[in-house]
Amino acid sequence: MNTKQIKIEKGTAYLEATVSHEEVDIEKNHVVDEMIKTVTVKGFRQGKAPKAVAEKNLDPDKLSDHILNHVMSHLLEHTIEENHYRLLGRPVLEELKAEKDGSWKIKLQLPLYPEIKLGDYTKYLKTKDKKDRKVEDVYQALLDHEKVDVSELVINEEVNHSLERLASQSKSLNLPLEDYLKALGKNLEQVKKEYSDSAEKSVRLDLLLLEIAKDQKIDTEDKELLELAMVSNVSSKQMDQLRSIMNRRKTIDYLMGI
Repeated sequence: MNTKQIKIEKGTAYLEATVSHEEVDIEKNHVVDEMIKTVTVKGFRQGKAPKAVAEKNLDPDKLSDHILNHVMSHLLEHTIEENHYRLLGRPVLEELKAEKDGSWKIKLQLPLYPEIKLGDYTKYLKTKDKKDRKVEDVYQALLDHEKVDVSELVINEEVNHSLERLASQSKSLNLPLEDYLKALGKNLEQVKKEYSDSAEKSVRLDLLLLEIAKDQKIDTEDKELLELAMVSNVSSKQMDQLRSIMNRRKTIDYLMGI
Protein backbone atom coordinates (compact mmCIF):
# COMPACT_ATOMS: atom_id res chain seq x y z
CA MET A 1 0.00 0.00 0.00
CA ASN A 2 1.33 3.40 -0.99
CA THR A 3 -0.05 6.55 0.60
CA LYS A 4 0.68 10.18 -0.15
CA GLN A 5 -0.31 13.13 2.01
CA ILE A 6 -1.59 15.90 -0.25
CA LYS A 7 -2.14 18.55 2.40
CA ILE A 8 -3.29 19.26 5.94
CA GLU A 9 -5.88 22.02 6.14
CA LYS A 10 -7.94 23.17 9.13
CA GLY A 11 -7.40 19.96 11.06
CA THR A 12 -8.04 17.62 8.13
CA ALA A 13 -5.42 15.50 6.37
CA TYR A 14 -6.06 14.82 2.68
CA LEU A 15 -4.45 11.67 1.31
CA GLU A 16 -4.26 9.60 -1.85
CA ALA A 17 -3.48 5.88 -1.71
CA THR A 18 -2.87 3.01 -4.08
CA VAL A 19 -3.74 -0.57 -3.15
CA SER A 20 -2.24 -3.09 -5.54
CA HIS A 21 -4.18 -5.86 -7.28
CA GLU A 22 -2.29 -8.43 -5.21
CA GLU A 23 -3.20 -6.70 -1.94
CA VAL A 24 -6.87 -6.51 -2.93
CA ASP A 25 -6.83 -10.24 -3.79
CA ILE A 26 -5.28 -11.10 -0.43
CA GLU A 27 -8.04 -9.25 1.38
CA LYS A 28 -10.68 -10.85 -0.83
CA ASN A 29 -9.39 -14.32 0.01
CA HIS A 30 -9.47 -13.55 3.73
CA VAL A 31 -13.03 -12.26 3.48
CA VAL A 32 -14.22 -15.25 1.42
CA ASP A 33 -12.65 -17.65 3.93
CA GLU A 34 -14.56 -15.92 6.74
CA MET A 35 -17.89 -15.67 4.96
CA ILE A 36 -18.13 -19.21 3.60
CA LYS A 37 -18.05 -20.56 7.17
CA THR A 38 -21.66 -19.43 7.52
CA VAL A 39 -22.87 -20.46 4.04
CA THR A 40 -25.10 -23.47 3.58
CA VAL A 41 -24.93 -25.17 0.18
CA LYS A 42 -27.34 -27.91 -0.78
CA GLY A 43 -25.71 -31.30 -0.29
CA PHE A 44 -23.15 -30.00 2.23
CA ARG A 45 -23.17 -29.19 5.91
CA GLN A 46 -22.86 -25.50 6.82
CA GLY A 47 -19.37 -24.25 6.14
CA LYS A 48 -18.25 -27.58 4.62
CA ALA A 49 -18.83 -26.90 0.92
CA PRO A 50 -15.73 -26.52 -1.31
CA LYS A 51 -14.53 -22.91 -1.39
CA ALA A 52 -15.18 -22.47 -5.14
CA VAL A 53 -18.75 -23.75 -4.71
CA ALA A 54 -19.51 -21.81 -1.53
CA GLU A 55 -18.16 -18.56 -2.96
CA LYS A 56 -20.80 -18.62 -5.71
CA ASN A 57 -23.48 -18.56 -3.00
CA LEU A 58 -22.17 -15.43 -1.30
CA ASP A 59 -24.11 -12.16 -1.49
CA PRO A 60 -21.98 -10.07 -3.91
CA ASP A 61 -22.91 -6.79 -2.20
CA LYS A 62 -21.97 -8.08 1.23
CA LEU A 63 -18.76 -9.54 -0.20
CA SER A 64 -17.81 -6.17 -1.74
CA ASP A 65 -18.59 -4.32 1.50
CA HIS A 66 -16.49 -6.73 3.56
CA ILE A 67 -13.54 -6.48 1.17
CA LEU A 68 -13.71 -2.68 1.28
CA ASN A 69 -13.85 -2.72 5.09
CA HIS A 70 -10.80 -4.99 5.28
CA VAL A 71 -8.81 -2.92 2.79
CA MET A 72 -9.73 0.35 4.52
CA SER A 73 -8.90 -1.03 7.96
CA HIS A 74 -5.40 -2.06 6.90
CA LEU A 75 -4.90 1.12 4.88
CA LEU A 76 -5.80 3.30 7.87
CA GLU A 77 -3.57 1.29 10.16
CA HIS A 78 -0.69 1.72 7.72
CA THR A 79 -1.38 5.44 7.19
CA ILE A 80 -1.69 6.29 10.87
CA GLU A 81 1.52 4.45 11.72
CA GLU A 82 3.45 5.92 8.80
CA ASN A 83 2.41 9.53 9.45
CA HIS A 84 2.06 9.32 13.25
CA TYR A 85 -1.47 10.64 13.03
CA ARG A 86 -3.77 10.96 16.01
CA LEU A 87 -7.39 10.93 14.85
CA LEU A 88 -10.15 12.99 16.43
CA GLY A 89 -13.02 11.32 14.58
CA ARG A 90 -13.95 8.90 11.83
CA PRO A 91 -12.14 9.00 8.46
CA VAL A 92 -14.10 9.83 5.32
CA LEU A 93 -13.71 7.92 2.06
CA GLU A 94 -13.79 10.65 -0.57
CA GLU A 95 -13.22 8.56 -3.69
CA LEU A 96 -12.58 4.95 -4.70
CA LYS A 97 -11.56 3.92 -8.22
CA ALA A 98 -10.93 0.39 -9.45
CA GLU A 99 -8.24 0.54 -12.13
CA LYS A 100 -7.98 -1.74 -15.18
CA ASP A 101 -5.04 -3.59 -13.63
CA GLY A 102 -7.17 -4.47 -10.58
CA SER A 103 -5.54 -1.95 -8.24
CA TRP A 104 -7.55 0.59 -6.23
CA LYS A 105 -7.02 4.35 -6.16
CA ILE A 106 -8.37 5.86 -2.97
CA LYS A 107 -8.80 9.43 -1.70
CA LEU A 108 -9.17 9.83 2.06
CA GLN A 109 -9.87 12.62 4.50
CA LEU A 110 -8.75 12.15 8.11
CA PRO A 111 -9.85 14.37 11.01
CA LEU A 112 -6.71 15.02 13.07
CA TYR A 113 -6.42 15.72 16.76
CA PRO A 114 -5.29 19.35 16.81
CA GLU A 115 -2.08 20.61 18.33
CA ILE A 116 -3.10 22.89 21.19
CA LYS A 117 -0.84 25.57 22.62
CA LEU A 118 -2.56 27.00 25.66
CA GLY A 119 -2.37 30.68 26.43
CA ASP A 120 -2.08 32.12 29.93
CA TYR A 121 -5.55 31.01 31.04
CA THR A 122 -4.72 31.66 34.72
CA LYS A 123 -4.23 35.33 33.81
CA TYR A 124 -7.26 36.08 31.68
CA LEU A 125 -9.63 34.13 33.92
CA LYS A 126 -8.65 36.33 36.84
CA THR A 127 -10.08 39.37 35.07
CA LYS A 128 -13.46 38.36 36.47
CA ASP A 129 -13.73 38.13 40.25
CA LYS A 130 -14.21 34.60 41.60
CA LYS A 131 -17.34 35.65 43.50
CA ASP A 132 -19.08 36.75 40.30
CA ARG A 133 -17.61 34.06 38.03
CA LYS A 134 -19.96 31.53 36.46
CA VAL A 135 -19.13 28.34 34.57
CA GLU A 136 -20.43 30.00 31.40
CA ASP A 137 -17.90 32.83 31.94
CA VAL A 138 -15.05 30.31 32.07
CA TYR A 139 -16.29 28.59 28.92
CA GLN A 140 -16.59 31.84 26.99
CA ALA A 141 -13.18 33.09 28.13
CA LEU A 142 -11.54 29.87 26.92
CA LEU A 143 -13.32 30.04 23.57
CA ASP A 144 -12.42 33.72 23.15
CA HIS A 145 -8.72 33.34 23.97
CA GLU A 146 -7.68 29.90 22.77
CA LYS A 147 -7.31 28.92 19.10
CA VAL A 148 -8.18 25.33 18.18
CA ASP A 149 -8.60 24.11 14.60
CA VAL A 150 -11.33 21.47 14.58
CA SER A 151 -11.75 19.40 11.43
CA GLU A 152 -14.98 20.03 9.51
CA LEU A 153 -15.37 16.25 9.36
CA VAL A 154 -15.89 16.15 13.13
CA ILE A 155 -18.32 19.08 13.03
CA ASN A 156 -20.30 17.50 10.19
CA GLU A 157 -20.54 14.22 12.07
CA GLU A 158 -21.97 16.01 15.12
CA VAL A 159 -24.40 17.97 12.93
CA ASN A 160 -25.64 14.75 11.30
CA HIS A 161 -26.26 13.19 14.73
CA SER A 162 -28.27 16.25 15.75
CA LEU A 163 -30.29 16.16 12.52
CA GLU A 164 -31.07 12.48 13.11
CA ARG A 165 -32.41 13.32 16.57
CA LEU A 166 -34.45 16.17 15.10
CA ALA A 167 -35.91 13.84 12.46
CA SER A 168 -36.85 11.34 15.20
CA GLN A 169 -38.61 14.10 17.13
CA SER A 170 -40.65 15.14 14.11
CA LYS A 171 -41.49 11.50 13.36
CA SER A 172 -42.72 10.96 16.92
CA LEU A 173 -45.16 13.85 16.32
CA ASN A 174 -46.23 12.40 12.96
CA LEU A 175 -44.98 15.54 11.23
CA PRO A 176 -42.80 15.76 8.12
CA LEU A 177 -39.49 17.37 9.04
CA GLU A 178 -40.21 20.41 6.86
CA ASP A 179 -43.52 21.06 8.67
CA TYR A 180 -41.88 20.51 12.05
CA LEU A 181 -39.24 23.12 11.23
CA LYS A 182 -41.92 25.56 10.05
CA ALA A 183 -43.64 25.16 13.40
CA LEU A 184 -40.34 26.11 15.03
CA GLY A 185 -40.06 29.11 12.71
CA LYS A 186 -36.88 27.82 11.07
CA ASN A 187 -35.66 26.22 7.86
CA LEU A 188 -33.18 23.40 7.40
CA GLU A 189 -30.23 25.64 6.56
CA GLN A 190 -30.78 27.74 9.69
CA VAL A 191 -30.90 24.61 11.83
CA LYS A 192 -27.74 23.19 10.25
CA LYS A 193 -25.93 26.48 10.92
CA GLU A 194 -27.04 26.47 14.56
CA TYR A 195 -25.98 22.85 15.01
CA SER A 196 -22.65 23.52 13.32
CA ASP A 197 -21.84 26.54 15.53
CA SER A 198 -22.87 24.65 18.64
CA ALA A 199 -20.86 21.55 17.69
CA GLU A 200 -17.71 23.57 16.99
CA LYS A 201 -17.89 25.32 20.36
CA SER A 202 -18.61 22.07 22.19
CA VAL A 203 -15.72 20.17 20.57
CA ARG A 204 -13.28 23.05 21.06
CA LEU A 205 -14.28 23.36 24.69
CA ASP A 206 -13.87 19.64 25.37
CA LEU A 207 -10.41 19.67 23.80
CA LEU A 208 -9.35 22.71 25.82
CA LEU A 209 -10.56 21.22 29.11
CA LEU A 210 -8.70 17.99 28.34
CA GLU A 211 -5.53 19.95 27.60
CA ILE A 212 -5.83 22.00 30.80
CA ALA A 213 -6.40 18.82 32.81
CA LYS A 214 -3.21 17.45 31.28
CA ASP A 215 -1.37 20.73 31.94
CA GLN A 216 -2.42 20.72 35.61
CA LYS A 217 -2.03 16.93 35.99
CA ILE A 218 -5.69 16.60 36.95
CA ASP A 219 -6.83 12.98 37.09
CA THR A 220 -9.18 10.73 39.03
CA GLU A 221 -7.60 7.94 41.04
CA ASP A 222 -8.77 4.39 40.40
CA LYS A 223 -10.03 4.00 43.98
CA GLU A 224 -12.23 7.10 43.72
CA LEU A 225 -13.45 5.98 40.32
CA LEU A 226 -14.41 2.50 41.56
CA GLU A 227 -16.27 3.92 44.56
CA LEU A 228 -18.21 6.30 42.34
CA ALA A 229 -18.95 3.54 39.83
CA MET A 230 -20.42 1.34 42.58
CA VAL A 231 -22.64 4.15 43.89
CA SER A 232 -23.72 5.16 40.38
CA ASN A 233 -24.12 1.56 39.16
CA VAL A 234 -21.73 2.16 36.27
CA SER A 235 -20.49 -0.91 34.37
CA SER A 236 -16.81 -1.67 33.82
CA LYS A 237 -17.24 -0.87 30.12
CA GLN A 238 -18.14 2.73 31.02
CA MET A 239 -15.18 3.40 33.32
CA ASP A 240 -13.22 5.42 30.76
CA GLN A 241 -16.25 7.57 30.09
CA LEU A 242 -16.78 8.07 33.84
CA ARG A 243 -13.13 9.05 34.31
CA SER A 244 -13.46 11.59 31.50
CA ILE A 245 -16.57 13.11 33.13
CA MET A 246 -14.89 13.30 36.54
CA ASN A 247 -11.72 14.86 35.14
CA ARG A 248 -13.79 17.44 33.29
CA ARG A 249 -15.64 18.37 36.50
CA LYS A 250 -12.39 18.67 38.43
CA THR A 251 -10.90 20.84 35.71
CA ILE A 252 -13.90 23.16 35.75
CA ASP A 253 -13.68 23.35 39.57
CA TYR A 254 -10.00 24.25 39.25
CA LEU A 255 -10.72 26.99 36.69
CA MET A 256 -13.55 28.38 38.81
CA GLY A 257 -11.15 28.69 41.74
CA ILE A 258 -8.33 30.50 39.95
